[in-house]
Amino acid sequence: TFIYEDQKEGWKISKFVKNAQNLDPHNPEQLKRAMEMGYKLHHSGASLDRSFDFVNEGLNYEKLLLEEGPIEIPGYYELREKVLRLKKFADADQYPIVISHNDFFYLNFLIDEAGTYSLIDWEYAGMSDEANDFGTFTVCCELTDDEANAAIDYYFGKEATFEQRRHFWSYVVFAGWCWYLWSLVKEAEGENVGEWFFIYYRYAANNIDRVLSWYEDAQN
Repeated sequence: TFIYEDQKEGWKISKFVKNAQNLDPHNPEQLKRAMEMGYKLHHSGASLDRSFDFVNEGLNYEKLLLEEGPIEIPGYYELREKVLRLKKFADADQYPIVISHNDFFYLNFLIDEAGTYSLIDWEYAGMSDEANDFGTFTVCCELTDDEANAAIDYYFGKEATFEQRRHFWSYVVFAGWCWYLWSLVKEAEGENVGEWFFIYYRYAANNIDRVLSWYEDAQN
């Protein structure tokens, strides 16, 4: 785990965690601990100069993809339009922009022999919507709906409200969509992303209509 770095010289010192294990996101106790760590981080009051927004990042990947030629994937622009529509609703919720890890998933948690948890690899950290890390965690840990809903409750330390739940689920869509675009760019460059291409797409496409309806139905 991190101890010190010299930004000018480009080196850092870390402590070796003996016999460390990664987090099991499907273990309720460990899932709860991860969400509690996320909440503590987000409400720490710390800040960074860098910001990170899934949808903006996704649109940047789209620009790179268009440099390779037109996007002719069936359903691509329909999904894109829905994501942008959902983003307007989520932004209107006015959740705080807080310090976030932005690579918040099981491989970046270490548990030592004493049961102490460490969150490592902070190179993507920045200021993001409070739900950003939950979106990453749900997609990259491949949580089920029940696990994701439990995680939201763990995060808030109580049963989440409908409004809290829909906002956090919107960031599952945004995370999936962003990394789906990243996958399209990598595939266009000749790299094989493998099954993650489909995992990212699935979390965006399978949830967009449901989450969007939670906002739109409330307006009617």
